[in-house]
Amino acid sequence: MSANQARTIEQGGPWLEVFGDDVEATAPSQSSGEPGPLADFTFAIKDLIAVAGRTLTAGSPVLADAAPETMTAPIVESLVARGARALGTVTLHEFAFGVTGLNKAFGTAPNPKAPGRCPGGSSSGSASAVADGSARIAIGTDTGGSVRIPAAFCGVTGFKPAFDTYSADGVFPLSPTLDHVGFLARDVEDIITVHTSLTTEAVTPAPPTRIAVIHADLDPAEAPVRAAITAALDRIVDALGAEVVDVGWPDPEAAFVASTTIMSSEAAAVHRKLRSIHEDRYGADILARLDAGAVLTTTEVAAAYQLRDELTAQVMSALDEVDLVITPTVRLEAPTIEDAADPAIPGRIVANTRLGNVVGLPAISIPVPSGGLPVGLQLTGATNAGVLGAAAAIEGVLGSD
Repeated sequence: MSANQARTIEQGGPWLEVFGDDVEATAPSQSSGEPGPLADFTFAIKDLIAVAGRTLTAGSPVLADAAPETMTAPIVESLVARGARALGTVTLHEFAFGVTGLNKAFGTAPNPKAPGRCPGGSSSGSASAVADGSARIAIGTDTGGSVRIPAAFCGVTGFKPAFDTYSADGVFPLSPTLDHVGFLARDVEDIITVHTSLTTEAVTPAPPTRIAVIHADLDPAEAPVRAAITAALDRIVDALGAEVVDVGWPDPEAAFVASTTIMSSEAAAVHRKLRSIHEDRYGADILARLDAGAVLTTTEVAAAYQLRDELTAQVMSALDEVDLVITPTVRLEAPTIEDAADPAIPGRIVANTRLGNVVGLPAISIPVPSGGLPVGLQLTGATNAGVLGAAAAIEGVLGSD
């Protein structure tokens, strides 16, 4: 599939709007007239991100009749200024407040690598557009795994950089403390090209010499996921000669508690005014999460921020001993659309991704050979360049789709 074959939601694809010939209106072109470093790149925009002249819906009926945006988000402008072509907007989980990607109001993006299965969220359309080949890269946002989870389920690469690496201006917030802007692509090389273009930070493939495997995240995984990750680890160790060491690592439940409290309380504050006007337009699952955030006490919220500091210290201490920490991105394979509606599923999906947002460190999900449904390998490290360089070396061992 090519960019010219981008399918809208009505056509069974992930796109809400395909810009067509008016793409130049979305952001300034390069002033020099010379091809930029991203001249061969097309990109999809998660409909949580402002594009001048178009309504930002955030995947919700709440904003369906909002006024068109007056400015374009800097992240979009930056890509276009470097030569990339904005193709249009893609669907997402309502207000980015969910990890399945299911969206009854605007439509659920398909999972091109696992038809009939959940695409993951909240950046569901971003992953789907990359997976079906209609966009080379896509902008996503990640507050608790929302770039990495759909990347894992759709068999593509998803990078959540260190906090505040890319501007979040013009992005509708979910939880400002935890929100990260990130990218999805078919391979690590494209992620590196985009990252170095935007930051001028040099990244070179660098095999990790010391890695930690977090068995508290690996052992509870479903058998197919555990088998694929274990096989990938064996290949990484054999090919790169990396030493596997044990490190102290936070309890996943502690990260879940801290992130849930912070996310829910901040989201409740973000939506307080909108909810007072349009409560009847919100999805039931979003209202339930906002309700949970609204009743949190100041003591509970303060304790969550304190726990965040403690978890960050634990992670930084561990990363003093290793180059990279490895886990499955998600412990389960993409559930069917029907099973994804089970309220118990989201907690299982985010078990391994929440920590990265709490501590604000970079993490990437890359696909690994599985022989079945897509499986993602999550790499976490201290720096963007370190994570991307290690990911490139590991992808060289495992191959890319």
